Amino acid sequence: MKARGVRGGVMLSLASDDTLETVDEALEEHAELLVGTVVLEVADKVPFAVLAALAAKIEEAGGSVKDVRPPSAVMQARSETVIQARTLRSGGRVVSGGSLVVLGDVNAGAELVADGDVIVTGVLRGVAHAGANGNEAALIYADRILAPQLRIAGALAQGDPSAADLPGRRHEVALLQDGAIVVKPWSG
Repeated sequence: MKARGVRGGVMLSLASDDTLETVDEALEEHAELLVGTVVLEVADKVPFAVLAALAAKIEEAGGSVKDVRPPSAVMQARSETVIQARTLRSGGRVVSGGSLVVLGDVNAGAELVADGDVIVTGVLRGVAHAGANGNEAALIYADRILAPQLRIAGALAQGDPSAADLPGRRHEVALLQDGAIVVKPWSG
């Protein structure tokens, strides 16, 4: 078990080889760590008995377990770009903790949600939400944007049904300008 300070308390990192004995041994030397707020970082194969015993010791020492989470390296993987290597059909939904790339079209009735950017190499006819975690710098790019609804962070824009009739539109980007979503040609 390893300990490190975090904002407002301490983080205890448990490895899969930690046992009740090794945890007890580590805590005997550093019982003062358990007095405040404690975050537990848990590897994928830590026995529940070890977690339960550790939580009980934290409460006995006057502390409280604020959160139990996977290791930081695993949490960072969630923000990687998700690549959908095919057209997304109606009813399909793809969610990404990072950016999202669709290599093909996104048909009407499909939904894309990303904490980062949404990039579609074909025509976007489904709903797209970039910056779902509040990232106002996120954008939506598509070869052609014909979506019924676009969302960037907390802003919402309804699509223009007559836009499908406009000839020659290609490579478009939607982004936030002064709190409103603006769709304009991509100028690379």
